[in-house]
Amino acid sequence: MRSAERTGPGDRRSVADERGAALVEFAIVSSFLLILVFGVFETGMAWSDSQLVTQAARSGARSVSQLGIDAEADSFAVQSIEAALGDLSGDLTRIVIYDASATDGSMSAACASASPPGVAGQCSIYDQTDFGTYASWVDGAWPPSGRDNSLENGDHLGVLVEVDRPFITGFLGGASFTMTDTTVMKIEPAAGS
Repeated sequence: MRSAERTGPGDRRSVADERGAALVEFAIVSSFLLILVFGVFETGMAWSDSQLVTQAARSGARSVSQLGIDAEADSFAVQSIEAALGDLSGDLTRIVIYDASATDGSMSAACASASPPGVAGQCSIYDQTDFGTYASWVDGAWPPSGRDNSLENGDHLGVLVEVDRPFITGFLGGASFTMTDTTVMKIEPAAGS
């Protein structure tokens, strides 16, 4: 019991050592907590943005599907994609409107690796040079006039939206990552087809 009552120079050092150890422990724990918070924030924002990309692909496909062979179908599709993306539209890198009449609705390998304007009769590819130029719009290699909107044999089309999304915090490394989504719909038949 007497040792508990002692107060000497050695006891002050143990209090200072405990404070130093607590500071080191706090630094370690707070760094893990900071990593966790930034990771959760970045993941949550990426998930939210992926939902925007999905909605944009659906919006573009719906627009092209409804307009069918109308000369302005692709222009309206690109505009609806940009509107659906909102603030993320500045990171939009590529839109592919392709013939998805294959059994599984997939894009041809030629279209997957093609550059604008696309592959004749298979796909139209639009990139950043096309966005915002609606007054002087030029259709891609698979224009609306080349699509079939008949009731029985109408084309299915796919719309692929590609966004190069930057990391918000920059904490996870890298400058950005690519998000893509695809939607396939049947071109709605023209009246009387």
